[in-house]
Amino acid sequence: MIVKRLMLTLIFSLVFYLGILHAHDLWLEERDGKICLFHGHEGQVEPYDVNRVVAWKALSVDGKDIKVNKITEKDGVCFMRDQSKLSLLNVTFDNKYWVKTQEGWKNIGKREAQKQGFQILESGRSLKFAKYLKQWSKTMSNPIGTEIEIVALNNPFSNNKLRIKVLLQGKPFANAPIYLSGAHEESAKTDEKGEIALGLKKGLNLISTKTRVPLTGDEDADSKYLRASLSFIRK
Repeated sequence: MIVKRLMLTLIFSLVFYLGILHAHDLWLEERDGKICLFHGHEGQVEPYDVNRVVAWKALSVDGKDIKVNKITEKDGVCFMRDQSKLSLLNVTFDNKYWVKTQEGWKNIGKREAQKQGFQILESGRSLKFAKYLKQWSKTMSNPIGTEIEIVALNNPFSNNKLRIKVLLQGKPFANAPIYLSGAHEESAKTDEKGEIALGLKKGLNLISTKTRVPLTGDEDADSKYLRASLSFIRK
């Protein structure tokens, strides 16, 4: 009986873990002179497939593209360069296809799920975008152009509050859910302009948002799961 209970607990934990992988935040944080990409929730990170880091963009304080070196480490990906010139780093993470079945979430597409005999309750392609602010310049208020994005409208390093704008496919995202410090629970929503002012703290500030949009023409997914984060460290 005890063994049976332990097996059921293990199976439930595995299904829960797979579902959580889809729901995890993705953010950038500076550690030991490098800016590293983390997947999970603040204070609790999980390993990820480094090959899912498919693109990155770095900007100088005058808004020009600069090169950063990608470093693949045991637990993930970091970026390094002469950071005196770095103002912003943005990373795109392709989290692939996900289907929700009666047995939980699976990191596969619809066709593969059907082939394996699963009953599909929901399906989507997961894309995540992480933005890190190293130092402020006015060009940081310009969008990068990712499918979902959090844009800082004022300098978070010299103010106690930060006003942000959330864009979805280039347009203001009204009533966008806002999550702070990697929490599962929503803290606030943006206004009709896609904007909101947030109080800041010392140390790591992590702001994120997410949504789901319809997807057509893809045999493996009916939706896109989009998630974006904005992070920076206040001293």
